[in-house]
Amino acid sequence: MSGTTRLETRGPLARVTLDRAPGNALSFQVVSDLAAIVSKVDKDEGVRVAVLCGEGETFSAGTDLRELEGAEPKRLVAAAQLGQDVAWRIEHSEKVWVAAVEGIARGGGLDLALGCDLLVAADDARFESPEVGEGWIPFFGGTQRLRHALGKARAREAILTGAPIGAEDARAIGFVNRVAPKGGAVAVAEALAGEIAARPWPAVKAAKKVLVEQLDKPYRNGFLLEAQYFTQLMVDRKSAK
Repeated sequence: MSGTTRLETRGPLARVTLDRAPGNALSFQVVSDLAAIVSKVDKDEGVRVAVLCGEGETFSAGTDLRELEGAEPKRLVAAAQLGQDVAWRIEHSEKVWVAAVEGIARGGGLDLALGCDLLVAADDARFESPEVGEGWIPFFGGTQRLRHALGKARAREAILTGAPIGAEDARAIGFVNRVAPKGGAVAVAEALAGEIAARPWPAVKAAKKVLVEQLDKPYRNGFLLEAQYFTQLMVDRKSAK
């Protein structure tokens, strides 16, 4: 547990909560604390699925601009690399991560949510990439993840115009898995997390690894990864009998 981010575990489930008023804005300290908690979750052999959420009615209002205005280039690069690293580590973790979004996931907050494997949104949630309108660009990996999540055309529109995307529209596009009543995103996300945690864990880990590693490789390599991990799972299954 830290001053800006909380970790709670219950059996195979973990809940990671961004907790910094106002709006769970992402300061350097918040992202550093989140990085430490991601490491702790990764090392906990009892945890299978983690739910990432925000305290109160907002997932995250995005990066704390007060820290960036007038910062030296080295500080700006460090902030970008830290945010990119945390989102990448969530995305490539052996654990399954589920984002539970209430209110708004904006800027860096959206990038963190998209780094998760699955996303549950409250019915009034909205997703925004406002950076271009503020004179900069997404820098936690948003230019890449939005393209994967929304497709080329919608990603360009979202980034270049900053137009918000509502929960139902996000589900129709395909980057939100389930829509919950307002105030119910965490409960729905934890129910989904429980479903996944109860499944054969070696198979879950292998499936995630293939799905995620394919993002970093040419399309056809995904077929090779599927064959590799399928074969290993079947060999392990035979050995266990």
